[in-house]
Amino acid sequence: MKTHAMTMPVLEVMTRAPITVTPQTAVGDLIALFDRHDFNAFPVVDEQGALCGIVTKLDALRLLRPDRDVRIPGSATLASVTVADIMRPGVLSVEAEDPVAVAADLMVETRLHSLPVVRRRAAQRELVGIVSRGDLLRGMRFELVEAGHAAPGGRQP
Repeated sequence: MKTHAMTMPVLEVMTRAPITVTPQTAVGDLIALFDRHDFNAFPVVDEQGALCGIVTKLDALRLLRPDRDVRIPGSATLASVTVADIMRPGVLSVEAEDPVAVAADLMVETRLHSLPVVRRRAAQRELVGIVSRGDLLRGMRFELVEAGHAAPGGRQP
């Protein structure tokens, strides 16, 4: 049975097994990950793999802002910072079975670049993937190609 792009489940377009960090990850290691992978965000998980937050490039950049006394943080100060100090614990997420339209709507309304994908296990949200704007657009493109409305390279026939 064919799945329509709007009702296609997020699990069909998401990135499985995303790179994650823990609350204890040093900010220096986080910055190295941002540099190496050029992602906009990393999910933050606990020891059991449950989603406990998200940390973005913007969260890391906030560390460069002067404090209230107009002091610029030095490298000694930055070296002691962990992901727990800068992450956002109240993270929006989608479930793996949610339609991609739900993820697209959340991204448009909140201007988020990516969303963690979870499966609910008891009281926890187990991280199973991450979905980005690009993932959603690729899903739309594949749907158009399958329906014969666009050429595989993105050109109209």
